[in-house]
Amino acid sequence: MRALTLIVAIAACTGGDPRFVPDTRRELAAGESAAALWIAQARSRATPNPAAVIAVGYLERLRIGLGSPFRLIENAMVDPRLDDSVRVRLAWALLARTADRAAYAIDPVVLDRVGAGSRGGVRTGRYHLDLIEGAVRHAADPLTGELAVRLAYALAATEGVISAGGLDIAARVTALVRDRELAQRDVTRLLREAATLHEDPLQLLRGWRAERRFAVEAPAMTPATEAAELRAMETAPRLARVIRDLGRGTPRAPLGFGERRPPSLLTGSAAERLRASADTLDAPPQTPIALASRLRRTELIESPWLDAAGRAARERFVAAAYSEERLIAELAMLTPGAERDPGPALVALDAAGGMRTWAQEPVWQPGMPGPATRELQERYGLASITFDEDVHAAWRPYLRRVLDTALADMVRVLPALDLRGLHIVFGDRPRPEATLAMHDPRRRTLTLPPATAAGTLAHEIAHDLDWQIALRRYRVRGDYASDRAVREGQDRLAQRVQVLAGAAVNPASDGTGDHARRPAEVFARNIDWFVAASLAAQGRTNGYLSSIQDEILTGYGTARAPDMTGAAGHALISILDEVAPVYPSTRDGFMRRYGLGRTLTPYDLVRRMLDVPIALDARTATDTAEVRLGIRLPGAVATRFAAIGRARTAGLAAIDQWLCRSLGAPFQPAAESARRAFVIEATRARARALGLNAARAAAGSDGERWVARRLYREQSPAGTEPDSALTETLQLIVQHTLRAGDAPLGPGWRIDLLVAPDHCGLIPLASPFLSVGP
Repeated sequence: MRALTLIVAIAACTGGDPRFVPDTRRELAAGESAAALWIAQARSRATPNPAAVIAVGYLERLRIGLGSPFRLIENAMVDPRLDDSVRVRLAWALLARTADRAAYAIDPVVLDRVGAGSRGGVRTGRYHLDLIEGAVRHAADPLTGELAVRLAYALAATEGVISAGGLDIAARVTALVRDRELAQRDVTRLLREAATLHEDPLQLLRGWRAERRFAVEAPAMTPATEAAELRAMETAPRLARVIRDLGRGTPRAPLGFGERRPPSLLTGSAAERLRASADTLDAPPQTPIALASRLRRTELIESPWLDAAGRAARERFVAAAYSEERLIAELAMLTPGAERDPGPALVALDAAGGMRTWAQEPVWQPGMPGPATRELQERYGLASITFDEDVHAAWRPYLRRVLDTALADMVRVLPALDLRGLHIVFGDRPRPEATLAMHDPRRRTLTLPPATAAGTLAHEIAHDLDWQIALRRYRVRGDYASDRAVREGQDRLAQRVQVLAGAAVNPASDGTGDHARRPAEVFARNIDWFVAASLAAQGRTNGYLSSIQDEILTGYGTARAPDMTGAAGHALISILDEVAPVYPSTRDGFMRRYGLGRTLTPYDLVRRMLDVPIALDARTATDTAEVRLGIRLPGAVATRFAAIGRARTAGLAAIDQWLCRSLGAPFQPAAESARRAFVIEATRARARALGLNAARAAAGSDGERWVARRLYREQSPAGTEPDSALTETLQLIVQHTLRAGDAPLGPGWRIDLLVAPDHCGLIPLASPFLSVGP
């Protein structure tokens, strides 16, 4: 057993303390034995013991990865349904299983939909899972492995070989695999320090959580080191080639690192008893859990293999699965509609991913107190805090604590925030469809539905700040200053909000509607990002305030990472300087990451290329037009190749801008070279995607295969040749595709930091980049 091997290693590191290390070994072994007994009881035909069912519920939550293992352990240690002996055994069982990497299990079926699907009966999900687990586990460290995998899938998305939502799903899976590795290392550190200090690891665990010492509970937005970025950029193209093979239906043999995870630890009778226990406990809803089933309703219910009874059962599941115990109980009782039914597995994946922002959540169980309403009103100046009748009385202390924790962290990064006069209502009052929470500017009321409001508070409080600016600046009530400024004004606020609006949503690639482009929404999303990033800089995360995790996993709403020019970050800080000044350290930290002098991340260098449109139809793919170099190429295709070229130029110019602004910084030629090479890699990937799309639109699947053989130098049979009349066009597409990655990466692009190069003075440092649209 790996957990016992771990203790042997710890004993060697600590001199083999004769008193403490054997105790730890015995406790881990006892925990494993207790877990095996509880699971056997839960799977037996006899009525399982209530304590065993609850314990197996915790083990199943660990297996799926519903939050930090150490958060689960601390909650198990105060669960009112368990006696002290069961709590201790369960805590040790959770520690042992975390050390054995028996956490964050992922069903490969969620990755079947990442690529182009199955060809020849091959299910590609297991190959993707092998790739991700192997890359993360065998990297220099889990964070570097995660970054390399993310960049690889970003390149694959740029090349069009994974589905539209594939990058998001792959990022979620990779995040959980990373957390599994970090948690395993955290157990090692915890037990080693406990042995050194001669302390009880379970008591030490509580202190570590309070001090935010667990790596698995650290904010995901923490920036990678330059060395990690360099290694990731070097590794990503190799991984992307494997992903491309999977996406194009030619999977290689499994890499051997991954394995198919076992089914739920709960059987039908045990799951029913756990659901009954959850009903008795009456824990409040958890937004990441509740939204996981609601947002995956289509995959759950609209599956062709479900009959009427199956759809009805899944409708009930969507309504009932709103807390951790309810989710695992309902999942265990949910019969898959088919072998490759992705719905339940996607819900589990989304729930586990969403709970990552709750990693640092303080322990709370029903029956525990929360701050009084009057206490919160006096502390934050709130006009009122009320609960609708349908909000359970047992939930109200928890909801008040959620509010207190969220507002305390909000004030931590926005010290000038003034909430005097704001009304808070907890309840499911009528509101626009798909609205998770709502700020009413007419009544200055914030409505927070218990099941969906967590993770939205930063966004909604930003609306209230916007309301206050309208009152102070324009002397109006019931409106938002950002909307009014853009609608009527030409002042500095209007100019800055317009910069935010121009940078935050890219109409060419963003599927959001007009509501997402509304200035008030753009302002609130930027404040949401500011709050999440500023807390992360302090080592904090708060899932009540924001669901944002990082630049790919941006949460429930329409948030996007700040633009790579830094224009939006600069505009936001300029607004805050005037209306709600922040601490200098907070301001400087945000500007370094997101302002005009921001440090570019590897994802910055590829995401702009992702925005270049490549969609074509048969008409536009054959409508020729004269282009540069005297070569005739379909007009729409030529326009899109030109857009790829502009995006490539913008990416390289972004590196120059960054270096020109940092002339006093140490020159890192390897890092600069890696960044430029990565821009070119992304350019070539997007060009290949466009080339294949253009060939398919012009000459069908035969044309696409003809171009693919030349782009990838494949030795596959020629098959049916396209019409000879289109061969010239296809050859031109191949030529332009191969040329797209050409760029001057020689001495002319080198930055000598001792003497600023002439072209530094030619780059408009504060202006947005050129458009890359068609």
